[in-house]
Amino acid sequence: MKGLLIIVFVLAAAANFAQGTVSGRLIDRLNGEPILFTPVILKSVNVQTDSMIFLTDEYGRFNFQNLQPGDYQLKSKSIYYKNTPVDITVKSGNNVYDLTLDREDCGLDVVDVIYYSPFESNRMSIVDGATLTHSKKTQEVDIARIPANTATNNARELYATVPGLNIWESDGGGLQLGIGARGLSPNRTEHFNTRQNGYDISADALGYPESYYTPPSEAIQSVQFIRGAASLQFGPQFGGMVNFKLRPASAKNFEYRGTHTYGAYNLINTFNAVSGTLKNRFSYLAYYNYKMGDGWRTNSSFQQQSAFVQLKYNFNENMFLSVEQTYMTYLAQQAGGLTDALFESDPRQSIRNRNWFKVDWRILAANYNWKMTKRTMLDFKFFKVDASRLALGNLDKISRLDDLEERDLIEGTFANFGMELRLLQHYPIGKKMKGIITYGGRYYQGQTTNRQGLADSSANPHFSFLNPEELEGSDYTFPSRNVAAYFENMVQLSEKIWVSAGFRYEYIDTRAEGTYRETVYHPLTNELIFDSTYTETKSSQRSVFLGGVGATWRILKDAEIYSNIAQNYRGINFSDIRVINPNMQVDPAMKDERGFNADLGFRGQTKNWTYDFSGFFLFYDNKIGLIDKKLSDYEFVRYRTNVGKAYSTGVECFAERKFKLKSDPSRFFTVFINTAFVYARYGQFENNAYSGNWVELVPPVTAKLGIRYQNRQWKFSYLASYVHKQYSDATNAEFDPDAVAGIIPSYYVMDANAAFELNKHFTFRGGVNNLTNNHYFTRRATGYPGPGIIPADGISFYVAVSLVF
Repeated sequence: MKGLLIIVFVLAAAANFAQGTVSGRLIDRLNGEPILFTPVILKSVNVQTDSMIFLTDEYGRFNFQNLQPGDYQLKSKSIYYKNTPVDITVKSGNNVYDLTLDREDCGLDVVDVIYYSPFESNRMSIVDGATLTHSKKTQEVDIARIPANTATNNARELYATVPGLNIWESDGGGLQLGIGARGLSPNRTEHFNTRQNGYDISADALGYPESYYTPPSEAIQSVQFIRGAASLQFGPQFGGMVNFKLRPASAKNFEYRGTHTYGAYNLINTFNAVSGTLKNRFSYLAYYNYKMGDGWRTNSSFQQQSAFVQLKYNFNENMFLSVEQTYMTYLAQQAGGLTDALFESDPRQSIRNRNWFKVDWRILAANYNWKMTKRTMLDFKFFKVDASRLALGNLDKISRLDDLEERDLIEGTFANFGMELRLLQHYPIGKKMKGIITYGGRYYQGQTTNRQGLADSSANPHFSFLNPEELEGSDYTFPSRNVAAYFENMVQLSEKIWVSAGFRYEYIDTRAEGTYRETVYHPLTNELIFDSTYTETKSSQRSVFLGGVGATWRILKDAEIYSNIAQNYRGINFSDIRVINPNMQVDPAMKDERGFNADLGFRGQTKNWTYDFSGFFLFYDNKIGLIDKKLSDYEFVRYRTNVGKAYSTGVECFAERKFKLKSDPSRFFTVFINTAFVYARYGQFENNAYSGNWVELVPPVTAKLGIRYQNRQWKFSYLASYVHKQYSDATNAEFDPDAVAGIIPSYYVMDANAAFELNKHFTFRGGVNNLTNNHYFTRRATGYPGPGIIPADGISFYVAVSLVF
């Protein structure tokens, strides 16, 4: 059957043919300076459609995406300049133009058009919808153009240009994303505010902010990163905000786009999308993704299905309403962890064949956007998440063989909804200066349930409790409520200097209501000595005030110095407190974490260069981490608690250079380097045993080198990644017999990809990941999918074909 599917996929041939884009800068002819925050209008000559409007950013940049090839008119709309339209031709791929305008009092009436080639990774526009990113460290990665293994959502390749990320590679199928930065755990991206098309997608933004759902890479247009200063507009997470922007609907009446992949270890992935726009008003988009594979390790097979539907109605060029529904489900067998000795002998082996993980995720969202005037925008979003995750298996220490007795089952459900209202306004300051303010509010309500007990002793994925009315573990409900309001204001002090200040208020109400059971058995006879069930109720209401300031100084035409400092906050997760895990205990008296992020950087972009060099400082008070807790003379357990004050400081650098061949402008290659150097330590606090220790999960050095070559039909890419060794807990343990603590050794890994575009409809792609077949790991797990060392995948390959019509 698999062979037949492969033949069908190959015969279905496919190319990920992109629509056209138009981007560039608006420039004042008199002084050569960019024209900031000014509307640029693009209108099709071939098709009767509404004009598209884009407001230039602080570099004077504009960007129109998802355009059908054809003839267009491009012009500016400003009372200070002559707005002569320019005829341009949009081709498939990148079409980038600079418009040079004359002022109204000039004698000339000319608009120059200059072509240059854009980059695949840039900083975000200073105004993105109703979001203001002034002075913040940001990055927007154009996933649709990144050469990578999209079938497995290979984060190492997709986010290669984002400096400082620590990526957990414990999921070869790409079912979940695990990224952290600046001393923050990568566990299911829990330290970032994770969004899709601008709305929340995590399990519970307050009580359980882990992201079990990640959209398939084939559906993503770009991924936006705003570091810690995002707390003022998006909530108080220390890591910042990550937003997955999905590809919009095609401007044609109907378009099909499909990508089909076969890879090593029987990986099969098929992605199919249809979209279109009817009568220039109504657009639709739907995709379905199916993925399956056996996995690199024994006992690591998986199956995943994802689906998405979006309906959008444009009332006019200034107002739209969209409704979206997302669904994802997967079932994965988990091979479990390994001890250090087992990993050294054979990292592909598994000594657990009864562990399973199942996730179901449903997200309903609506977005109303109204450009009330050329200076004012209103954006309203509503979202509702109904989801569940089931973890089944033997969580006992990996140094012990599976006892083949009843398995442990943890069942979690997540039901939450929220709404956000944002307004953004441009306003004049005198005759020459400008200001931009964004403000809004948020209401969020969630309810998480967590049940733990025994399931059967088979090796099958039977997610049913043996005693559902009298659980052996715990049964809790965690209701939560959040009300927030914010504003952030940016003011122009001169032609080159801007400053900003913002404030956020959060009211947070989290509760825990339920029962837990404690049993004690005789260590020799296994006779039941003690068995009791307790009822517990907890609640915590707090008001949180956050502030931040920022500034930019444009010292060159295409470069600026930026700086910011913003407070952060992260509440404890009640849902973690009563999980029974023989490898870990949780301090029931944990406190919330507080601190701040600060950045100082230099960034810019020219015709052939893009770069961002910055330093950061992150301070954590009451940092939650893992330490060793002694149970007996011979037994220790990992203990999750407030370890103390901690700080993380370092530099994050990214630079990319494009080289074009004069003989053939379509042929060029790029070289980029991405490095981060981080120094993270615990401070002085009551438990002197940890004073001055290294902060866990912080590689002091990460580096990536990428080389890409492209001509009219061929694309080639090479990526080399290096991550320095790091500790996995606050005690800085070098070794643990149960492998839940210890060093995560240094490693390097290389990837290569190639693509051939037969014509505008068909492309063939292929690649090899982990070229040198290095054996390494990025994670020591205390629970699922372990416990123990979770090996990263060895060498693998993929081939893909796709089509669009």
